[in-house]
Amino acid sequence: MKGGFVMQDYSFVWNQYDMIRGMFLEGLSKTSEQEAEIVPAGFKNNIHWNIGHILLTQDYLLFGPAEMKCPPSYAALFSPGTKPADWQGDVPSIEELAAQLKEQHARVKEQLQTKLNDPLPKPFQLGDKGVMNTYGEMMVFTLFHEGMHIGTISALRKAIAHSNA
Repeated sequence: MKGGFVMQDYSFVWNQYDMIRGMFLEGLSKTSEQEAEIVPAGFKNNIHWNIGHILLTQDYLLFGPAEMKCPPSYAALFSPGTKPADWQGDVPSIEELAAQLKEQHARVKEQLQTKLNDPLPKPFQLGDKGVMNTYGEMMVFTLFHEGMHIGTISALRKAIAHSNA
């Protein structure tokens, strides 16, 4: 303990990030471009959109618009409310997105490793659900968000398999 400040060990957050992103990337490695483009009945998005959405959302939530590494064109492709039916121009392949997800994983860990207790530049209000004040709170939320979309991708795979049966 230095001057009343206790250094906390947040390795569990980084272990979870490694595990969740690892599971996601492993699933991507088993996804064909063809499968990734199918929008099954009952869905408005495909696997491809979900991949880009996870990348864009984590970049935006952790780094803000000024520090994001995603190309500006990604907002029109992968923001909430967008869908592949409206895509125009160049759309990155799932391989490109997977490479960017790997790069993002390393960058997030490098830049935020010691900042989980630090306040965000401004608190982030998640509608009427709550507010996130620190990088740690936002990091944990992005892991939940990624897991939610991994679940959506699983549902998409099942719907695709069912429609091909």
